Amino acid sequence: MAIIMNCGASFTHMASIKEYWKSLNGRKKLFSLSTVVLMVFGSGYVGIGYVIASQSLAINPGCGMWSENTPSEWDVDDDWESFEPWPDAEERVDIRRDFDVSSYQMSSYEDVSFTPRDNTDITLRGWYVEVDSDAPVVILTHGMPMNGKCKPEMLLMQAYLSEGGINTLSFDLRNYGESDVVGDYFAVGQIEYKDLLGAYDWLIENKGYQPGEVGMTAISAGGGAAIAFAEESGIGAMWLDSAVLDFPLLVNNELGRLGFPTIFSGPAVTVGGWLVGVGLDERSPMEAADNAGEREVFLTHGKEDARVSIVHAERFESRMLENGGNVETWYVDDRAHVDAMWGNSDEYRSNLISFFNESLR
Repeated sequence: MAIIMNCGASFTHMASIKEYWKSLNGRKKLFSLSTVVLMVFGSGYVGIGYVIASQSLAINPGCGMWSENTPSEWDVDDDWESFEPWPDAEERVDIRRDFDVSSYQMSSYEDVSFTPRDNTDITLRGWYVEVDSDAPVVILTHGMPMNGKCKPEMLLMQAYLSEGGINTLSFDLRNYGESDVVGDYFAVGQIEYKDLLGAYDWLIENKGYQPGEVGMTAISAGGGAAIAFAEESGIGAMWLDSAVLDFPLLVNNELGRLGFPTIFSGPAVTVGGWLVGVGLDERSPMEAADNAGEREVFLTHGKEDARVSIVHAERFESRMLENGGNVETWYVDDRAHVDAMWGNSDEYRSNLISFFNESLR
C-alpha cells in the first residue's frame, strides 16, 4: 500500500514537472515573440527615421549651375531645372529668370577664409564687399540643399546692401559652396551657427568692427543661424527671410512634403540626430527671440509659402512680443518661398537698407 501511495505521489510529482515545463515553454515562446516584435518595431522605427532624415538633411556640396557666379559677375541662369515644383512654380521661376541683374554687379570684392568659432580644423570661405570703411557690416547666411554664397538670391541681397552703403560678408556654410566638406548631412543650425560666429569673430579681429556694428541675415533653412544671434550679443540686428525658426514645425512640414504622417516625427528627429552627431532639438532659433533684448529683428515671409510655413515667422514674432522685443514684420501677399526680393524688389530693397541703417548706425 505504501508503495502504491509512493508511486501515486511520484506520478503526481511528474505531472507537476510536465506542467511546469509546459508553462516555462509557454513563457519562453511569449518572450521570444515579444523580442521579435520589439526587434521588428525597432528596425521599422530606425528605418522610417532614416528614410525621412536622410532625405531631409542630405547636403549637396557645391553651388551647381551657379558655381561660376561671383559678386562682380553673376546672373540668374536661364536653366532653373532644380527649382522645386511648388504651386505657381512657373511664375516663381519667371520673376527670377526675367529679373535684370546688370545693375547689381559689385565692382570689387575680397576672397576671405576663416574658421568656425571653437573649431580650427574647418575652413570656411566667403566674399567680403566693403563700400564704406565707416559703415556697418552684415553677414549673409544661405539655405539648403544646393546652395551657397554664389546663389542668385544671396548675391542680390548682397548687392542691395552694397547699394545702400552697407558692407557685407557672404559665406558658404560648412559642406556648401567652396567651404570644407566635413559631413553628409545638414544639422539645421545645431552646428552651423558656429560658422556664422566664426564670420563674426573674423570681422571683429581682422576688419576692426566693434560689437553692435555687425548685423546678420538668414534665408530659409539658414534660419538655424539665429542661434548665433542668441549666443553673441555683439550681433546688433537680424533680418530673417522665409526662415526655418521652429524645429518641431519644420519636422511636420518635411513629413508632409515627403508624404509621411506626422506620427513619424519622433524617429525622424532621433535618427536625424544620430546622422548629424548632435540632437536636432538641442538648440532652437527661438532662443534668439528670448535673448534679443533691445536688438532689432525684421521678419519677412511670403503668405503663400508652401516650402516653409509662414507660421515659423508668426511664432517667432509672438515670442519676441511676449518678451518685449523689438520686432518688425513684412508678410507679403501673393508671394511664396523667398519670392519677395524678386517680385517686390523695390520695397524689399528699401526695407532691407532702412532696417540695417537704422539698427546698426
